[in-house]
Amino acid sequence: MPLTGIRVLDLGSMVAAPLGATLLGDMGAEVIKIEPPGGEEGRRVGPRRGDDTGLYIGVNRNKRGMVLDLTRPQGQEVLARLVANSDIVIHNVRSPAREKLGLDYAALCRIRPDIILVTVSTYGETGPYAGRPGIDPSAQALGGLIAGTGEPGGQALKAGAAVADVTAATLVAYTAMVALWARARDGQGQAAEVALIDGVVHLQPVQLGEYLLTGSPPPRVGNRSPFYAPYNSYRCADGGEVHLAAFNDKFYRNLCRALDAPELAVDPRFVDGGTRLKNRDALDREMATRCAQFSRAELMTRLEHADVVAAPINDYPAVASDPQLQHNHMLESVQHAIQGPLTIPGIPLRLARTPGAIRRPPPALGEHSAQILGELGYSVDAIAQMAAGGLLGNSQAD
Repeated sequence: MPLTGIRVLDLGSMVAAPLGATLLGDMGAEVIKIEPPGGEEGRRVGPRRGDDTGLYIGVNRNKRGMVLDLTRPQGQEVLARLVANSDIVIHNVRSPAREKLGLDYAALCRIRPDIILVTVSTYGETGPYAGRPGIDPSAQALGGLIAGTGEPGGQALKAGAAVADVTAATLVAYTAMVALWARARDGQGQAAEVALIDGVVHLQPVQLGEYLLTGSPPPRVGNRSPFYAPYNSYRCADGGEVHLAAFNDKFYRNLCRALDAPELAVDPRFVDGGTRLKNRDALDREMATRCAQFSRAELMTRLEHADVVAAPINDYPAVASDPQLQHNHMLESVQHAIQGPLTIPGIPLRLARTPGAIRRPPPALGEHSAQILGELGYSVDAIAQMAAGGLLGNSQAD
């Protein structure tokens, strides 16, 4: 696999940092997830079964897991052995806690001079907001995403998913890969950082580009587009919804044909992109009337056959059973050590020659503590003493 031979230490919690490590694990890196006694914060957020939550299970595939109390000297000794045999450390521990836990770059460098450290924060490691606590919606708010989301004249809304966290996770993996490439070239490690607010800005090049060019902030448009019409969601006869878009004359004519509405293709109000956008309220009413004549399945069949840009608005059960997502392996079955059979999110990229793979389910709390310590040279007796002394928390048996 592409990253075979690369070892990553994941000391992050929640989404952004751990998911960044997961993306490296997907491509073959050996990822060791280190949690404090009791587990990381992601194990305590949302619906749970035992020590696991949907958040934790959804984020932490392709890792081995261990529990380690870094507040103890012996925990620091184990950490030093791990760092000495690792390439990348990823975490979102804020200062001054990171210095107390030996997770700052200076401390890690003393152990392995060419180590790569990727840290995640909401606002950045320096600057006027450095050190502030924050989470995904904090970044969405400051970065303008909430202000730009919602219906015209309505309440500003955050995105339903944790888009700031997941964008940051992608940037964590990208940052780590760039740092690895630089190290291969010149032999030097480095510290790197990813800020959630930077990722949110990165998500909005069109909106920010419009403002920076014209001086006018783009308005909220709901499910519409400020550039094209029709471009909206419409309800079908059975209550299902579709979102469709006709961003040029070709697709608009295709749409009219799919809806058995040839008269709309030559209606003076809708003959080109400019007139359709100008009269989009009237056009939306026409589209809503036509779409309501069909069940969603029938409408989607018609739209597909006519080559129209459209998709059903799926709820999560529909996402989990969607045949294209299943074909793309975006929902994969694994066998969890405690939970048994589980379906988890899959790998969002495919390389033809060196594909990734889900090799491990999300680890149970401390599932591999003894195994990893044995690989570091600790004897069975020493590991038993660590466990008895509470250094390994409530690790599950290997």
